[in-house]
Amino acid sequence: MYRVAVILGCCVLSTWSAPGCRSPRCASITQNCASITQNELPADRESPHVSVLQDSPTPAKLSSFSNKRPPIEKSLRDIPTVQHTPLPQRPSETSLTLKDLEQIAFENNPTLAAAAARIEAAFGRKVQASLYPNPVLGYHGTQIGLQGTNGQQGGFVRQELITGGKLKLDQAIAGKETEVAHFQFHAQEQRILSDVRIRFYEVLIAERQLELTQDLAEIGGELVSATEMLLTGQLGTEQELLQAQIRSEESQLLQENAQNQRSEAQQRLAAVIGVPLSTTFLLEGTPDKNLPSWDWETAQAQIFEGNPELMAARAAVSRTRMALQRARREPIPNFDLSLSLRHNSITQEDVANVQVGIPIPIFNKNQGTIRHMAADYQVAQEEVRRIELALKDRLSVTYRRYQNALHQVKRYREKIVPKARASMKFVMDGYQEGQIDYLTLLTAQQTYVEVALSSLASLRELRTTAAAIEGQLLTGSLYQKTVEKAFH
Repeated sequence: MYRVAVILGCCVLSTWSAPGCRSPRCASITQNCASITQNELPADRESPHVSVLQDSPTPAKLSSFSNKRPPIEKSLRDIPTVQHTPLPQRPSETSLTLKDLEQIAFENNPTLAAAAARIEAAFGRKVQASLYPNPVLGYHGTQIGLQGTNGQQGGFVRQELITGGKLKLDQAIAGKETEVAHFQFHAQEQRILSDVRIRFYEVLIAERQLELTQDLAEIGGELVSATEMLLTGQLGTEQELLQAQIRSEESQLLQENAQNQRSEAQQRLAAVIGVPLSTTFLLEGTPDKNLPSWDWETAQAQIFEGNPELMAARAAVSRTRMALQRARREPIPNFDLSLSLRHNSITQEDVANVQVGIPIPIFNKNQGTIRHMAADYQVAQEEVRRIELALKDRLSVTYRRYQNALHQVKRYREKIVPKARASMKFVMDGYQEGQIDYLTLLTAQQTYVEVALSSLASLRELRTTAAAIEGQLLTGSLYQKTVEKAFH
């Protein structure tokens, strides 16, 4: 179990409440819409610094070395490995797992709340589509003043009668809009999950990289001190000291860059879970354990099975097909029924009138809208095909990156890193015994640094691509802006 100090804000962890839903908000929406669609870094490590030898060299000490190099501190003998043993957790620190962070994100990421609001908006449109037109109630007065009377005084009621099944089609279209919004909501859920997983492992790997560079910076400082002792005892050269100082400075730059990279990873994780940076937490996880392994067929099935973007596009096809049917039925005339009741003041009789109006579709047969909806239907069909091809295209690139990273991680872990570490230890021991020159030592050190950092970069790439495949290539939750289409 690997732990990382990260600044996160306080929030309440809630449990998932509905099968098939990833977030509590999804469970609530599913219940409400069931009839429609049948959330200061810990001081466990001192500030990074380059350690130096405490004892100043003296002639007596130097004379005792004979032809051997001066002893090197323990951190130089114990060459840092890519993997590190975590420090014991302090009781006052709160540990967060990946699942904890996913739930926090579901509660606090604003894009999920926006997606839920779009479902509510679609639900409102469906409710509105199910409502019948309101009747008109009015006053009716005619022949006022005839023979000095009030003429005919009364009222009327008028009602539009919808024909051709147009009202049912309107409801079905709005229902499809709600279905599309549901799929878009689930797509956003998956984007958030993918982003949390990617950034969770980025923080863990960034912490490993920082610890590695801290150890290398300490080694660089100790090599400088050791070379200074050699120079004082006339066993070294100014050139060796300059090379040691350059290597030490470079190690400190790597450490500073690693600190900045860890800070960036922490801030990006906090951004995607939507929690202010205020309270210290520890992340609990191991980035190089339980590495996923997929072949091409499994990865392809993972991407396409139940893909919410693809499902939303297919629902949009159904919606546009219904919209085309609705446009074709628009020329079927609705009835305008009017009933009036008046009192005739001249004859003292009550008079009732009935009036029925039917528009005659001679000039306007809704031909323009029909053509428009037919084109929209074709666009929607092609959009499904486009998404399928785009997924295959993106999967090809992502799967290639995943396979490369997987092979690299295994090769680094099993062969390259152990050999580089053994080579560096062998050279260091030889350098201390006076059998290997400083240039050889620098070369071995540089090789190990490059190998170790490349190993971590491969692990980061593997976790990123694996999370993308597992998340059906849905990532970028903070940058995916769902544009709500105007369905008319």
